[in-house]
Amino acid sequence: DYPAYSSGIQPGDTLVKINGKPVSDLAVIRAEINKKEIGEKITYTIRRGSQETNYELTLAPLNPLEKLMVFLFRTVPVFLLMAYLVVGIWGVLKSPYATETILIALFCFCFGSFMYATINVGDSSDTFIKKYLYFDSIREFVTYIMWLGPSFWVLLFATFPRRNRIYEKNKFISLLFIFLLPLIIIISSLMQFDSRILTIMIFLMLFIQMGVGVMLLSMNLKKVNTALEKRQVRLMLFGVKFGSILIGIGWILVIITQFILLNQIGANLLLVSLFIFLLCEIGGLIIPFTFLNSFFQNKLLETESALKRRVRVFGISVGVLGVYLFVIFVIVRLSVSLFELSDPTVIIVTVLLLSLTFTPINKRILTWLDETFYPERTKYAEALKKYNNSISGQIESAELLRELGIWVSKTIGINPVIPFALSPQFGGNIPFRYNDSESVIHRIRNGNKFYWDEISERSRITVDENEIEWVRDNDISVTIPMISQGELIGVLNLGKKQNQEDFSAADLEILTQASAQTALALQNLSLQSVYIDKKRMDKELEMARNIQRRLMPQEIPSVTGLEVYGESRPCFEVAGDYYDVISNEEGNTFMVIADVSGKGAGAAMIMANLQASIRVGLEITEDFSEFIARINNHVYKNTSSSEFITLFIGAWEPSTNSFHYINAGHNPPVMLNSSGEISTLDATGLILGVLPGQQYERKVIKIEPGSVIAIFTDGLEEAMNPAGEIFGQERIINILKEKKGLPCREIVKSIQDGAIEFCEGRPLHDDLTMIVIKS
Repeated sequence: DYPAYSSGIQPGDTLVKINGKPVSDLAVIRAEINKKEIGEKITYTIRRGSQETNYELTLAPLNPLEKLMVFLFRTVPVFLLMAYLVVGIWGVLKSPYATETILIALFCFCFGSFMYATINVGDSSDTFIKKYLYFDSIREFVTYIMWLGPSFWVLLFATFPRRNRIYEKNKFISLLFIFLLPLIIIISSLMQFDSRILTIMIFLMLFIQMGVGVMLLSMNLKKVNTALEKRQVRLMLFGVKFGSILIGIGWILVIITQFILLNQIGANLLLVSLFIFLLCEIGGLIIPFTFLNSFFQNKLLETESALKRRVRVFGISVGVLGVYLFVIFVIVRLSVSLFELSDPTVIIVTVLLLSLTFTPINKRILTWLDETFYPERTKYAEALKKYNNSISGQIESAELLRELGIWVSKTIGINPVIPFALSPQFGGNIPFRYNDSESVIHRIRNGNKFYWDEISERSRITVDENEIEWVRDNDISVTIPMISQGELIGVLNLGKKQNQEDFSAADLEILTQASAQTALALQNLSLQSVYIDKKRMDKELEMARNIQRRLMPQEIPSVTGLEVYGESRPCFEVAGDYYDVISNEEGNTFMVIADVSGKGAGAAMIMANLQASIRVGLEITEDFSEFIARINNHVYKNTSSSEFITLFIGAWEPSTNSFHYINAGHNPPVMLNSSGEISTLDATGLILGVLPGQQYERKVIKIEPGSVIAIFTDGLEEAMNPAGEIFGQERIINILKEKKGLPCREIVKSIQDGAIEFCEGRPLHDDLTMIVIKS
């Protein structure tokens, strides 16, 4: 299915001339093609046996799929080169004076050059490709640079994380071996020596040096002592192993399709294989990524665990997908060849039904692999279930944290284990500060674990010195956040494993889950404590409400010559408003209404004190001017400057038809006489508790038959609707005029209900208290 074959050229033909020029090598063919534009003709002279035949071909544009592949083969190498350059530059910028960083950067530059120079599909007659993506000068330059890659590869592993003993003792010989490949290249270029033997020698040396580098890295893993160095080398080995596998798969695929099966596979299959090759080469970026993460100590354990799991999931998923595709291919071929199905509906339905089973089967295989090859995960899962059952009945946070410490120490073998709860209600001295950017608390709020043994100059992590000192004293290796519903509840500080091994991915996973379960239990305990406190507070408030209700008039006494009714509607459980109607043996009746600043329990306590003072004072004397002045001094001495009382007290003498009153800064009561005229009983003194030594003037009025007096607190007048308007005195007067003929109880109810309706569902912000008097 190739165009050349369609034009008459057959396998085995020899190209001897192009446009009349003898063909000595591939460069002649490239030069002649590059002279032509798309649409122009090229003459090929083909020798078939002893006969030479001329073929005239028209230079045609690539088809869309071929154009896409050429585009990818021009852009992906550039991308790989830039990616390796960026990784190398990033490493140098982060630590410009470290030898290891410079070696990693040099390796990245050279290996990126190798990836760019070796991924090549030849020249293309496409104008866009030729103009924008064909970099002859760059390819020539990087072709020389790339041969230094294996040298820096070996040199890196000979010095990181520690210098190799053989390298130190035989430095000259070691360096000669390390840079032998570029020396061979330089000498052969100067002597213009070119042969198949040299090519074989170069590639043999290339593979030897890459293998020596991997061998040195494996030896380093056995020699390092600290957990940190083991993590570094282990992560680098993981990157090298899987990066090399991916790159190797890509090149093996190219060798098979381009050399072994040359001219035996279709063009589409060849393009697919080349596309897979590009994906494999991109996957090779895992090598510099793991190198820099290892060197800068960026979450080594988490990075290694995440990479291993993703590689495992990816590999299994790709394998299962390949099996499915093969099964689908077999189904389609059998359906067509054996059953001669012409209707594709049955085939499509079968394929769709088969596809629906992909996800559950893939998950089942992954689970089976975990259970078979990672038995510690199964053991940890069972241990976690038992732990969850053991903490479900805990009611004390200290016991819960102790249970966590025992479980971690017993299950994973870690010592010491020091968990902390951050909430002050759980008590305990927490060695970490809350609101400090250098505190470990700030670094783990988003769920990240903090590895104390990864702190060094290279990682550029600064931590509070007091916290580091505490960690060193307690031999802490890692701090794990205990998070529930996005909130940091506590921290779990862990020492080293007793078997001296490093934490595994399974260890970290189970510790994270146990921390989360403990955080949830602690949060539930906190909520339970809050609920208990609220229930206790509600009970106490109910008791206070009952006491306050008893302090209010349980029954309005019968008043000679007047009809009196009062009512208070608190906006909270307990109120700061107070009203009272008190009759004495002489037949006089005292009406009191007061408003304590503030709301809730504090205002209610002051109100109770005021009620007792007034009741006692009226038992001593009916001249309330004097004891109101004393109450003012008492309130001033025993309350803060923000606490005060507005008060109105009136005394009704039926024998003289007189109403005596004192208004201590209270809302002026409104009096509506029989003719419909309005007057107010204005203040006769200052608010109680503001200044000491105040005198309160006592005034007297006559209440004519048919008159109505409304005494109320500011909560009624200042009731507000959603638009920000207040109920106001004018609305009170209007309702008073409208309901004047009704009993006092109905008048009070109408005005209070009118205020509540005016608020249109908006909660009251103050108590509604009112007394209505009718003559």
